[in-house]
Amino acid sequence: MLNKSRKPTETPIYKKIIVGAGTQIANYIIILFISISIGALVIFLSGMDPLAAYLALIKGAFGNWIKTADTLDRSTVMILAGIAGTLAFRTNVINLGLEGQLYIGAFAAALVGFSITGLSKAVHIPLCLMAGMLGGAIWTLPVIYMKLRWNITELVTTLMMNYIAIRFTEYLIAFPFKDPTARLAGSPVLEASARLPKLIQGSTLNIGFIIAIATAIFIFWFLFKSKTGYEMRMVGLNKDFAAASGIPVNRSYSLAMMMSGAIVGLGGAIMITGFFGRFLGSFSSGYGWDGMMIALLAQNHPLGVIPASFFYGALANGALAMQSATGVPQTVVVMVKGTVVFFVTVTVFVRFIRRRLTKWVT
Repeated sequence: MLNKSRKPTETPIYKKIIVGAGTQIANYIIILFISISIGALVIFLSGMDPLAAYLALIKGAFGNWIKTADTLDRSTVMILAGIAGTLAFRTNVINLGLEGQLYIGAFAAALVGFSITGLSKAVHIPLCLMAGMLGGAIWTLPVIYMKLRWNITELVTTLMMNYIAIRFTEYLIAFPFKDPTARLAGSPVLEASARLPKLIQGSTLNIGFIIAIATAIFIFWFLFKSKTGYEMRMVGLNKDFAAASGIPVNRSYSLAMMMSGAIVGLGGAIMITGFFGRFLGSFSSGYGWDGMMIALLAQNHPLGVIPASFFYGALANGALAMQSATGVPQTVVVMVKGTVVFFVTVTVFVRFIRRRLTKWVT
């Protein structure tokens, strides 16, 4: 009598979720521990107290409700920059121009904010934000054209467009749009009707934070629940297969680049209308570059960008307090961020953790 072969039983979905989520959580905990330990070792070898330095950093980021709110505000633009990077990378678009698109979006929002008068907040604020999105999207058009017309890689063109955007906006606020009453080069002050309302008085946190969270949720729905988002993800996975399947590759590429620019441009608009109140040269401390690192840290997941941005925001907000309280330079924080991204990208621990969790669950 022949033995009947049995089909292998499929792993239940809840076990797959446990393994997947548990792997990511454990991986990040290990990476965070290693990164903090490396930073502590550097601080110790410099003759300073690592514990005091990290306590000062935490206190500077979360010492009270106001500091916590300021940390959330600091993470707002990081969320939007991270989503912009995620959307591009998901479509296999290497958008290194987030910083330049941030500048153009910020200036476009400022231009609408100070040049148009007599509007209510309900009209003026959306106009500023839409101008920021439009500015960021328009700045990607030369990149798209050169890619589709001459197949020039966006790796180079987006990088070069950063410097053009920064210098161009510096020229605009130094000459044609300079506020003569300002000590430093800057645009005129925005109208009160263009300023974002605060969420917590005494803090810089404003409704831009809610907009950023809503954008992350929308992009998650767009990528994973809509037909266009599915096409963009397929192009990102395998462009040739997507083209053979009838998916419009060029349209997906163009849409991903423009949406990426629009989202980071929105981040620039929120910074100007919610915090600075005018456009200033060098207003960004590298938020566009942080957005790319946050996208990598979140493994190109729109919702994963939110906690990754909180982490980056806490480090950025607490670094100054750490330096003033203990004398530890802010470059230690940069090193910790770089170490985290390094271990995330090389995925050193993922396979080991997944194998162990799979054995434990099954």
